[in-house]
Amino acid sequence: MTNIPMLGELLVKNNLVSQEVVDEALRIQVGGTRRLGHLLVRMKAITDDQLAETLANQLNMPTTKIAETFSDKVNKTIPRYLCKKYGVIPIRFKDNNILEVAMANPSDHEAINDLEHYTGKVLDPCLAKHSEIDREIPKRIPLGLKDFFSPQANTLMTRAVAVLALVCAVGIGFYTYDYLKKMHQGTISVADNLTLYHNHDLTLAVDKNGKFSLQGHGAYADGLYKVDFSNLTNLKMFISQRKADFSGKQYEWLDWALQKAGNNSELLAKN
Repeated sequence: MTNIPMLGELLVKNNLVSQEVVDEALRIQVGGTRRLGHLLVRMKAITDDQLAETLANQLNMPTTKIAETFSDKVNKTIPRYLCKKYGVIPIRFKDNNILEVAMANPSDHEAINDLEHYTGKVLDPCLAKHSEIDREIPKRIPLGLKDFFSPQANTLMTRAVAVLALVCAVGIGFYTYDYLKKMHQGTISVADNLTLYHNHDLTLAVDKNGKFSLQGHGAYADGLYKVDFSNLTNLKMFISQRKADFSGKQYEWLDWALQKAGNNSELLAKN
């Protein structure tokens, strides 16, 4: 392969960017997967057209129209994630195990070497605008399993799984809290001037006049309760005398409900 000047050298030589800007882009590029030309375009140091024109003139290589030269036979030779990583899209097969590819920077030796190793073919690079390559990749290169298990996809997938796990944890937390709350408190409903507390086969009703009613079935009692009381004191005395009729959970809930009902009856009386 002929010794082709590096992209940064070409741009500086054509007075499109300063060496300082190229050095800054190279510093940002270190450790990442972004290509220098694309990075300079994103930095607005040059335009996509300037990048393509510079490479076309200096490399003596015309700009390829991907839509006019693309062959569907090559659409699975390079996975989408590598196309995006290297700013490249396969174009067509040629004789002697050659794969023609459109590249935003045909002088990118690292990309060419990596893709030749991946495909097992000799790459014949031609020039295309980076914006056109970005536009054509999702249209012409199908997603495959390798795209979902690529380093980029793994990072996104890890983030998605973490977000999903957090959402599930929050949802489970709310569900558990609501479930435990209902197990302890049961349901509370208000109808007209009557407040009803229901749990463990028992219903406690309190009206705005401070009258109470207990209905339901004690765990260790025969038949059903349906008793009315003119005040909370008499109801508490009744429950205390019949403590043996109730299960531990029923008695605990009744103690909570009586306290709650007493507070609510005071508020209703004031209103």
